[in-house]
Amino acid sequence: MRCEPHEVVVRPEETSKTLRKNRWKTNFPAAAALLATSLAVACGSGQSVSQNPPPPPGASQLFLVANASGNVAGFTDSSGKFTAIPGSTVMFPPLLTEFAAAPSGTFLATASANQQGQFTLRIANIGAGGALTSTQLSTPSANPGGLAISSQGLIAVTDSINSTVQLMQVQNNMLVQGPSTLTGPIPQDAVFSADGSRLYVGNNGNGSVSVFSISNVASMPQLVQTAHLPVAAGEFTPGIVRVTLSSSGMRFAATTFDGRLFVGTISAMDGTLSGFTEAVVGAMANLEEVVFDPAEKNVYTADQDHGGIFGFTLGAGGTVTPLPGSPFSTGNLPGGPTGMAFNSAGDRLYVVIGAQSAVFTFSRDTNTGQLAFTGDAVSSGGLIGGRIARVPEH
Repeated sequence: MRCEPHEVVVRPEETSKTLRKNRWKTNFPAAAALLATSLAVACGSGQSVSQNPPPPPGASQLFLVANASGNVAGFTDSSGKFTAIPGSTVMFPPLLTEFAAAPSGTFLATASANQQGQFTLRIANIGAGGALTSTQLSTPSANPGGLAISSQGLIAVTDSINSTVQLMQVQNNMLVQGPSTLTGPIPQDAVFSADGSRLYVGNNGNGSVSVFSISNVASMPQLVQTAHLPVAAGEFTPGIVRVTLSSSGMRFAATTFDGRLFVGTISAMDGTLSGFTEAVVGAMANLEEVVFDPAEKNVYTADQDHGGIFGFTLGAGGTVTPLPGSPFSTGNLPGGPTGMAFNSAGDRLYVVIGAQSAVFTFSRDTNTGQLAFTGDAVSSGGLIGGRIARVPEH
């Protein structure tokens, strides 16, 4: 895995908006092949020796990890260690490609592909203590590239081939489908604002972010802004892979498969984006997941192919500065992080290493932002772990 120092180039927003057509990289064939040849779940029972003392018991929170094999498993850190919740698992058909959990912690949604490449969206309920139960609610979904759920329970699904996003909602034990609207080319990922009034869709095909105003499932999403990420001289158009918002909803981040991180600001008036800063991590870094810490001092992204977590300090005026010692090592075994989530205190980062089908625990110094592997690792609850979500326990 890549653990040696990297030269990270940070650029403020460029004035030029000249766009060049970029290639689209998908992990679908690789994931299918890896799933077919996987023989065991890495880290077995998850027993390990901690190199750091465990934190005090955490808040009432659950963590859900989706696996390409179709398993979605529940975890808790209430004891101070990240552990599986007995019986907290639900099985969907493989190949599971998309996953999102409702901010309320009451349900989750997945998209899976069959051998013919046909996708189906399915719903599962999240009960008391993290109990997961499948429902009969499902619907065909064409080419899902991203999946997001709002605080009001609206589900947004992007269609990466037809360049649209559609709203859905569970009502009266039915999955109600709302209208779909055009996005930019190849919409890849999506995220709602905390209040559910805005939807941000990252478009892989032209390096833009479509910002929509959202009211309810029956109303057409209204395009508020098409924000283009900056393109420096000699660069290709950013192929957006992931998008996320900070806890306050005032910062936005996006990553690309060719090693670029973009951080921008969000207007408190209308939710539009501006003031992007680009950090060039490395041309060979396949950056996937990106997360802000709860206090919004730092932002972290990771290389899915070669490993390593890249940390940055967020400064006044939108500056993005690499943390000393970054990238932080994720070990020497094959593969890198496919999902990351902080605990509510921001002193633990839980990192899914997909190829190892495991979740690793990193401690975080809340003053400096430094990360350190604690030595704790557990099975992701299936084969080829993907994204991880933190939700409140109820």
